[in-house]
Amino acid sequence: MDGTEVLYGDIHNHNALGYGIGSLERTIDVARTHLDFFAFTGHAAWHDMEPMEGGREQHWLNGFKRLSEGWPKVQRLIEAANADDGFTAFLGYEWHSSRFGDQCVVLPEDCRPLFLPDNVAELRKYCVAEDGLMIPHHLAYATGRRGVNWDVFDNAATPVVEIFSEHGCSEHDRAGYDYFTHSMGGRDSANTVKAALKRGLRFGFVASTDSHSGFPGAYGEGLLSVHARGRDRMAIMEAIKARRTVALTGDRIRVDFAVDGAPMGSEI
Repeated sequence: MDGTEVLYGDIHNHNALGYGIGSLERTIDVARTHLDFFAFTGHAAWHDMEPMEGGREQHWLNGFKRLSEGWPKVQRLIEAANADDGFTAFLGYEWHSSRFGDQCVVLPEDCRPLFLPDNVAELRKYCVAEDGLMIPHHLAYATGRRGVNWDVFDNAATPVVEIFSEHGCSEHDRAGYDYFTHSMGGRDSANTVKAALKRGLRFGFVASTDSHSGFPGAYGEGLLSVHARGRDRMAIMEAIKARRTVALTGDRIRVDFAVDGAPMGSEI
């Protein structure tokens, strides 16, 4: 695509500042070695979580507390990482909801607060005001079990959805990479990408690892490529919002197409 460069990144991953493992310092070092950009999206909140057998909800609650207490450190390290030549780091976090589905918030500016409302509309309003992204992921789990809720979908702040991660592929209910590594159940055909497109919803696609091991860009767990007009935050954000994106499962395949000169992601 003329005037653009293909960049590779992971904008959804975790470590011990949440309920994963590994330090944020290590996470950033790993990302620098093989990615052009990344966002750390620590586990932040789950407002409608129900009590679990044996008090299992403490696993999540303890993770949210670790991120909240460590947020000043996250802000500081992401801002410093973004100063590296040729590497771009974004501030972000993950908001859970049984009813509305999980959302990854990715912000273009440093030192922003953790905004954790109990309603997806308020979260979207915040992301629009911040000129950021709100990206639903592991779409195909059932609604009510942290799967996507297409009834509340809105393109504002959500130009793309995460079609693939280490959870599996949500393109349709017979797609490769079945949902099997987590406990929220298999794929619900009503929550797949194919079902949403049949409803007339419009969005592009990204993939990221959702790694809980402090290893963004881990092979085979999901990767995003963008056709960007620069390597800084604004250029990468612009590419994602324009849907010049490719969701990859592993290999760094290059995809480039246009229709009558209009690049992928365009509405014509």
